[in-house]
Amino acid sequence: MLLLQLKMVIIIIWIIRRVRIIIDIYKKSLVLLSVICLVVLTACSSKEVSQSSEVKSVDNKAAVAEGTRVVQTVNGEVEIPANPQRIVTQSGLLATLLALDVKPVGAESRDIKNPHIQALVEGVENIGEGTDYEKILELEPDLIITQIHDAGNYEKLSKIAPTVVYPYLTFKNVKEEVQEVGKLIGKEEQAKEWETQFDTRMAAARERAQAVVGDQTVSLIGAFEKDIYVYGDSLYRGGEALYQYLQLTPTDAIAKEVIGNPDEFLKISYEVLDDYAGDYIFVDESKGGSLNIKSPIWNNLKAVKNKQVLFPKPERFWPYDPISVANQAEEFADMLEGLKKK
Repeated sequence: MLLLQLKMVIIIIWIIRRVRIIIDIYKKSLVLLSVICLVVLTACSSKEVSQSSEVKSVDNKAAVAEGTRVVQTVNGEVEIPANPQRIVTQSGLLATLLALDVKPVGAESRDIKNPHIQALVEGVENIGEGTDYEKILELEPDLIITQIHDAGNYEKLSKIAPTVVYPYLTFKNVKEEVQEVGKLIGKEEQAKEWETQFDTRMAAARERAQAVVGDQTVSLIGAFEKDIYVYGDSLYRGGEALYQYLQLTPTDAIAKEVIGNPDEFLKISYEVLDDYAGDYIFVDESKGGSLNIKSPIWNNLKAVKNKQVLFPKPERFWPYDPISVANQAEEFADMLEGLKKK
């Protein structure tokens, strides 16, 4: 009997040990299972974060893409800001931007000195006469606009910021210039407003000028050291203002040989001046030349005999841009009206 009881005790102890082992294994399994669950949850969370980051990155790229657009230029397609904020203009387009109520961060010295825009250029940085590329870089432009069509210049500028080139004589007149530049920088409405005001001013100036001149002819010439230059209806010496906006009549020779000439000017000798001289003559003597007013050729001109020769101020009539041309038309009208008061 005692032996039987002893066996029972041994069996019970063995069973208890086995149960403890099973419980330990179960506990360890629970811990392992918990660790596995935690790892899985962490991985899922990381994946969601990663996916969220990827979506955000794609969204950001889309936003950048939406903030730019591609334009066709003489140098091919160029991606530019849809709404540029820091424009640098090189050679000739400062006043065009100002006409659109856009103040660039930088412009050339010569353009900044334009007497027609002195009230508008405060805050525009000077990038020099040639091109100070380091200065342009310092200004951190998001768009550069230039009229210099030169491969080397373009290469340097385009490394700084997207660059659009409008070569000289790209536009047929300042109205087209304002419209095209306005379209480039997203200022179409400002361009329309400017043109409306411009047309109103030109109509008033035209009425005044034509009241003096009527159907008589007008010429615009430049006196150089040995030659005479005759100008057409384009960018030189106020020709656009005189012929396109005041709509005054050129001589037949100017109409046939100068207006429409790709150069928009013609060099002539003093001996044939009478062929190009109108009933009214505007003379530019800004290049060190002067007319030989003692010459019989000069004194026999109809405009000279009738005292209808006028000398515009070079600094006012050399600039070519929308603001200057508008002022030039009005100043031509003022000068013509001044003849009636003498």
